[in-house]
Amino acid sequence: SSGINAEYGELVLFTFSRFVVRLCINISLLSRNEQLKSQITDLTQQIINRGKIVQEKDDHVKKLQSDKARVEEKNKKIAKELADLTESVNSNRIVKDLREKLIDEKDRYRQLELQLERFKSAAKEQLLKEKSVNQQLRHVAVDRLT
Repeated sequence: SSGINAEYGELVLFTFSRFVVRLCINISLLSRNEQLKSQITDLTQQIINRGKIVQEKDDHVKKLQSDKARVEEKNKKIAKELADLTESVNSNRIVKDLREKLIDEKDRYRQLELQLERFKSAAKEQLLKEKSVNQQLRHVAVDRLT
């Protein structure tokens, strides 16, 4: 009877030990799961924030393109005015003033073109960063599923 009790006690102890080991593994997995959930939440928020930034940059680029078109139209008008005034009035001063205005508008136009190119470059960089974050998020999600 004591031999059976000893064997039963060893079996209970062995079973309990296995239960404790499994419990520790499950606790460890739950902790890792929470860490992954936190990382996913952080990465998702980063994606949202970067998406907002990209949208703001895109809006700004569109505004610059609109400004550029307006400046181009003004340049055409000024060039036409210059041509008309040169034909109708043979005054060096008026022609000189209009040419200076045209040069100023061309300089402004070049500045807007440079700004537009900088914003395009920044938006492209932001998009590349966004793609990288998405790739990391997909990797974390795949790891989480496996």
